[in-house]
Amino acid sequence: MKDMTRIVDFKEGKGKIPGEQKGWPLYGDGLESLGKDGKPVVLPVGEYGENQLLMRIDTVSLCYTDVKEINLGSKHPRLSGRDMAKNPIIPGHEVCMTVVGVGKDLQGEYHVGQRLSLQPDVWVDGVSIPFCFGMDGGYRQYAVIGQEILNGDAGNYLIPVPEDMSYAAAAITEPWACVEAAYRMEYRDHIKSDGVMWIVAGERIRSGYKFDSLFCESRKPAMVILSNVGEEIKSAFDRLSQVYSFTVVEEKIDKCIDCETQFDDIVVLDCGREVIDRVSPKLAKGGVLAILREKAGDENIFINLGRLHYDDIYFVGDVGLDVNKAYTQKKPRVELKPEGKAWILGAGGPMGRMHLQRAIESHTGPALIVASEVTPERYESLKNDFTELAQNHNKELVFLNAVAEPEEYAKTMQKIKDSGGFNDIEIMITIKPVIADAALYLAPRGVMNLFAGLKRGEGIEMDASLIYGEKQVRLIGHSGSGLDDQKAIVQRFIRKQLKPQLSVAAIGGLCQIADGIKAMEDWVYPGKIVIYPHVLDFPLTALHEFAKKDPDLYRLIQKEKCWSQAAEEYFLNKELSD
Repeated sequence: MKDMTRIVDFKEGKGKIPGEQKGWPLYGDGLESLGKDGKPVVLPVGEYGENQLLMRIDTVSLCYTDVKEINLGSKHPRLSGRDMAKNPIIPGHEVCMTVVGVGKDLQGEYHVGQRLSLQPDVWVDGVSIPFCFGMDGGYRQYAVIGQEILNGDAGNYLIPVPEDMSYAAAAITEPWACVEAAYRMEYRDHIKSDGVMWIVAGERIRSGYKFDSLFCESRKPAMVILSNVGEEIKSAFDRLSQVYSFTVVEEKIDKCIDCETQFDDIVVLDCGREVIDRVSPKLAKGGVLAILREKAGDENIFINLGRLHYDDIYFVGDVGLDVNKAYTQKKPRVELKPEGKAWILGAGGPMGRMHLQRAIESHTGPALIVASEVTPERYESLKNDFTELAQNHNKELVFLNAVAEPEEYAKTMQKIKDSGGFNDIEIMITIKPVIADAALYLAPRGVMNLFAGLKRGEGIEMDASLIYGEKQVRLIGHSGSGLDDQKAIVQRFIRKQLKPQLSVAAIGGLCQIADGIKAMEDWVYPGKIVIYPHVLDFPLTALHEFAKKDPDLYRLIQKEKCWSQAAEEYFLNKELSD
């Protein structure tokens, strides 16, 4: 049997801590500014204080956020104004780490050899300082972890992981948390308490609008602005404001549009596209736009997909006169409908594969899942990697390629549309015409999740009646994850409900990080690239390539049909740098 002494010592965090390490600081804009001459640079390991930890970075998973950070440099919104040449930043935020040094004040709370992941979205005193933007990230071998992480606004951003979770799986809990968060979002089915509400009426407003059920003592706005509403609604709000003690102001639409105020709730009564498109940009983050019109028409409105994704805005509506019904008749749903039909659009990329895997493994998930992908290599990889998994979970899984097999694609999609459409559509792409077309396949009360983020201001034309009419579809968005989301992923692993390691497509050594960034830009691998910083130089290698490169290692991969802990330990025992 192969001597496994090296990996045993490595797992226990044993060994002398060096004074220097290698890492990849970003000195400017573009891949050529990462490291020096395409290679990592020598950096100090750093001293850790009495209330700090010294962590060995065991794995860092590469992410498209890293690509954006590297390509934009100081032009990135989170690095704006930073002199990168004088004050570089080390990217990388999807990590698994091991404690190798414990400060005096933390003795007994942490121990050498303890394995931890990290939620990178760190906040301290209301200020965002992400691991990789506000502080140096994971493209290095060691990191000093201080109180900003151990005692931030959300508590301790370090997350213990079990010993039977591989380093690769632990690093991937962060992107998996982003997927999990997409199904844990909360949207309002009521007006915002203590918010600012704007009521806007069209030129031909109906009589008889009802507002009373919008309000109660525990749910009332701080202010209501009325625009073009007429005497009937003014009288109603004079009465309601006295009952619930909120301020009512009359104001012209143009003045509200030009003011700095953002509105938590905007209710548009019998308004056409021109008004709706003018007022919708005034929604605050997390704001709700309620559309009330007498009957469904064929008028499109502009849906800002970027804001749906990043700002959590939400559109509701109804054809009746009870305004509260616009909020309540279709309860917000973010989880996939049990026994429903789901479409993962752009399923072949790293995040799409995660959404697909989650849909398959979910015990209460959809009965039918359509996974579409147009890139040939990714399409074939989907079929190879997920067919058996779906069979094992008794899920009907259909693969479609609109480019390679257009007739089959059209036939299948029309059949699903004729049967009622999709209850859930998860969007992994940013091609606006394709997204607009996909919305037409939503079933009544269906939900479209814009997981792939377009820039704020980018959007699609959409028939407004799909939202306020009989179908009552909903568009939601998502960005990032929180501490609880990542903890939930670890718990799902412990309960054997999820295998994050199935997302690993290729591995490499520290010197290959720049190669990994280029590979992501070129869509070389269908899943995640995982880097082992303490394997200094190991070429990027897809899992199937180990069949020729290292047959013994490949047998371990084949045994569990993924980059398993056994495969990882074999690899590290053989390849760890001295």
